[in-house]
Amino acid sequence: MVFTIPISVILLLLGLHIHQTFALTFSTPGTRDAASTEYTKDDVFKQAVLNVTNTYRKQHNATSLKWNDTLAGVAEKWSERCVFEHSGGPTGENLSSGYANASASIVVWGNERTIYDFKKGEFSKATGHFTQLVWKSTTSVGCGRTECNGKSGKKAPGWFVVCEYYPHGNVIGSFIQNVQTQVSEDEQPDGASDPAVPTTTSGGANPSETAKECPQGGDCSGSWRVEGGFGAVWVAVLVGWIIGI
Repeated sequence: MVFTIPISVILLLLGLHIHQTFALTFSTPGTRDAASTEYTKDDVFKQAVLNVTNTYRKQHNATSLKWNDTLAGVAEKWSERCVFEHSGGPTGENLSSGYANASASIVVWGNERTIYDFKKGEFSKATGHFTQLVWKSTTSVGCGRTECNGKSGKKAPGWFVVCEYYPHGNVIGSFIQNVQTQVSEDEQPDGASDPAVPTTTSGGANPSETAKECPQGGDCSGSWRVEGGFGAVWVAVLVGWIIGI
């Protein structure tokens, strides 16, 4: 039997404050091309997500994430709504929509590292997607996608990608130890590197510029900011019980 407890109830009991942020930029849709196999084939989509995600993580001295089918199921179900907004669930969550393939959808989050202040080590709405992507304490990811081709309002443009992360990142007071500056190749953890990922921090495009170039219209990203401490540990315990991780 699965019990569901609203995250708002958990947070109320623990006295935590969660802030959800996202950015959405539309551009004029261009001629629609055939969908990438990274979207249309489950195994190719999964591998693209892991390859790009773990390339960024190894560049920032974080271990590779494992694919979690439970998280992927949650993400897929949420993407099917085709509404660009957060689920409000207990895991970390990034959203992206309107990119040519799954790799590009994740690279836009990674490109935020070009403006992240590693020395300061604080949460920023402009870089929260990158910090969740490489958050060292996160161990698993699951993503889903739906071809939405939004028409108006909150409808997501093109293919809508949703990724869920566990344990969630962006915990206030834990950025310095969880978001490390890029390390040299010989210092990086073992693993292959995806060629879609820039090899240097300065090599990525500005996120806003990338969004303008998106042919189907969008830089749609989301992240959690959590004020942590002792309570955050109990959130992790409760989340694991709720979603069976």
